[in-house]
Amino acid sequence: MADVTPAAFQRSPGDGSATFIPHASHLPALDDYDYVQEEWIATGEEDGHPYATTVLVRRPRDAARFSGTVIAEPLHVHGIAPIWLYSGPYILRSGHAWVEITAQKTTLDMHLKPSGPQNYANLHIEGPDTADFDPDPHLGNPESSTVFWSELERRNRAASTILAQVGAALAASQGPFKGWNVTNIILAGHSQTGSVTTYYIRDAHDVQRLADGSPVYDGFFPSGFPFEPFHDVDVPIVQVMSDGDIALPGYSFRPGYEGRRYRRDDSDEPGDRYRLYELAGIPHMGTRYSPFNDVSLWKDKFADEPGVPIVARMNSLPHFELFNMGLHHLVEWVANGTVPPRAERIEVGPDGYVAKDEHGNSRGGVRCVQLDVPHSTHRPNPAKPDGTPSPITVGSDEPFDVRKLRQLYQDSAGYVERFDRRLDELIDEGWFLAEDAENMRREAQQVDIP
Repeated sequence: MADVTPAAFQRSPGDGSATFIPHASHLPALDDYDYVQEEWIATGEEDGHPYATTVLVRRPRDAARFSGTVIAEPLHVHGIAPIWLYSGPYILRSGHAWVEITAQKTTLDMHLKPSGPQNYANLHIEGPDTADFDPDPHLGNPESSTVFWSELERRNRAASTILAQVGAALAASQGPFKGWNVTNIILAGHSQTGSVTTYYIRDAHDVQRLADGSPVYDGFFPSGFPFEPFHDVDVPIVQVMSDGDIALPGYSFRPGYEGRRYRRDDSDEPGDRYRLYELAGIPHMGTRYSPFNDVSLWKDKFADEPGVPIVARMNSLPHFELFNMGLHHLVEWVANGTVPPRAERIEVGPDGYVAKDEHGNSRGGVRCVQLDVPHSTHRPNPAKPDGTPSPITVGSDEPFDVRKLRQLYQDSAGYVERFDRRLDELIDEGWFLAEDAENMRREAQQVDIP
């Protein structure tokens, strides 16, 4: 075990107009929540090599509104911040702070430096040259996927140390939180940054510690990256897997870890606090809201992949809201010791694929009201010609016809009554946040059963 030397912070030069903002992270508007945004430069040393990189901070303008919790996430290899993208509204309304740490060499070289050559020319993370790196592997090609993940690990070997040093500085209320009372820091990530979070837990959590021996991060939220199961980690972990992450029995985003090997029992033991939430019917990428519900967007992205969803509607299940629920349970577990509920696992059939109900929707797992009071078949992955799910990371909706809707609910009022009743039950059971319910109820009002 080694004491972590906290990174040093300084404000980024300039007026902020050239600050790199992760793609699609401009909403919700920070002013609506009286939040401010700042860019800081973090410097330190990794394995004898100096680094300088950015930390983007969003925090309440008034320190009195700060909850004490910081949600930290690395910048994704595609230049996005998935945790903010999915749960920004939850973070803002809760008074949490959010920081994006550019801990990977690939993201620094591929996104920040090209966006502001003058601002970011002096930033550097040691590692192999990024010029020949391909960030878009073919999902259905195991060889391409293997190369992608091994190259990411090789090129971004400094990421865990940078995350530890920046986290240690944040834990000491330095830099952007000087004079503030930071009580808890959570490291979170989804998909590729779910892997970064996973590697941190595996490689750095036990060995890179604060001077008093305590961990740098007080909890972890690794999502969307099936890997080996976590065991004996001394801070809470809430691991989220979407149905689309695990729909194929012989497929994993990281080849070599197929077969849902990440699965393990939940635990409340002090040195092994763990929850696994498998989100039934939910795709890897949320497509409920604009612009992600635009079919043409995904047709273009997956033009060279098999099984592109040629559909009228993208999957509309509440991906973002269920991430809010899982993240909130982790925050409460870390900050207040509130033990979260345990969830069933998604059911798997004898053929190894996810079991489906009479409507073609997934069985078991963490439920949402749209699955329990359905108006559509919600596919977490598009179906291949043989009917089995493809590895494409978005899904589709197939609405029921009017005849089926009448058989199930008689009329619109009958549907709304059942929808509202089930939604209230899910809120009471801890599987949905009351603050997110209004959009769900509005959706139910729009289901027309003449």
